[in-house]
Amino acid sequence: MPNSEALLLHQVHWAKLAADVAASAVSLTLIWRGRRRRGLAVHFLVPVVASAALLRADTSGLRSTRRGRYVLEHMPPTAQAVRLAGDAVMTLGAWRRERVLVATGALLVVAGWSHGIMAARG
Repeated sequence: MPNSEALLLHQVHWAKLAADVAASAVSLTLIWRGRRRRGLAVHFLVPVVASAALLRADTSGLRSTRRGRYVLEHMPPTAQAVRLAGDAVMTLGAWRRERVLVATGALLVVAGWSHGIMAARG
């Protein structure tokens, strides 16, 4: 079972970030176009496979990188929940074909990743 540090660090590995961004772009497009089953499959399976692969790998080297330090210091469960909520809102927006919901969800995801910036100001 991966420790909490590995669970955070794998989220900023380049392969995980690429998988998440690509899966989101492809899946939201598919869902928007009415191919909901395929879209949802891509949306959930690609990130899970990427996480499963990276959680078996040694990601401890990320600890000393700028993004690794950031995620370890500024990614509490609440920030992760904001990111997850944003993802859900984007998916709902694609399902309903409402650009405003997709954009709102994207802003929530950005807000979740920006926890460290907001914490420094507050």
